[in-house]
Amino acid sequence: MYEVFRDIDSAKVGLINEMLKNEGIQTMLRNWNATNIISIPIPEFYPNICVSKVEEAQKAKALIDEYLAPSRETFESWLCSHCGESVEGNFQECWSCQSPKA
Repeated sequence: MYEVFRDIDSAKVGLINEMLKNEGIQTMLRNWNATNIISIPIPEFYPNICVSKVEEAQKAKALIDEYLAPSRETFESWLCSHCGESVEGNFQECWSCQSPKA
């Protein structure tokens, strides 16, 4: 068995596990409920995802790294055509008057 991901957040582990399954990688979850039995966070008990083949481990780690990488996408600010307010580029409507981006 090759461990490819471990995190205290079981929701994140579950999401990544489903992502890997959708890519055709057979996975096995370990320690799925272990963090619920103790109140002290011990990484060895965190939920984790394992695969059985080294080739799948390499592919899985690459997919996980890509998924967890911070977004490099940037958006240019824009001026609201209704009120003239400057709005950050990731918003689709004006924060001031709620007019849609033109």
